Amino acid sequence: MAIEEDVESCGSRAAESQSLPNSRLHRHKFEVYGEVLRRLQDLNFEEANRTDFDNELWVHFNRLPARYALDVNVDRAEDVLTHKRLLHLAKDPANRPVFEVRVVQVNARQYGKS
Repeated sequence: MAIEEDVESCGSRAAESQSLPNSRLHRHKFEVYGEVLRRLQDLNFEEANRTDFDNELWVHFNRLPARYALDVNVDRAEDVLTHKRLLHLAKDPANRPVFEVRVVQVNARQYGKS
């Protein structure tokens, strides 16, 4: 796998320096990438079994700020595939806005409602 130089969005560096040191965030991003890759391969997603998938996934993680990894739920690694696909679709202005909707059940008691 080829690891490219990290490319950050314009405002990401200031936000990152307020929470965790950059090197720690980058290390965390790489760890999350590895865990997502492993889970997708373990779940036998067809896309994850392609020869170049590890590099494609790293490019996806690498093009986003290191703090992206803080929001990734590795238990739902397939969400990263959805995000990757939506970003790919959004490259073409004719496709914008790009979104996906899914049903989410929420326990009302968690939010103080009965």
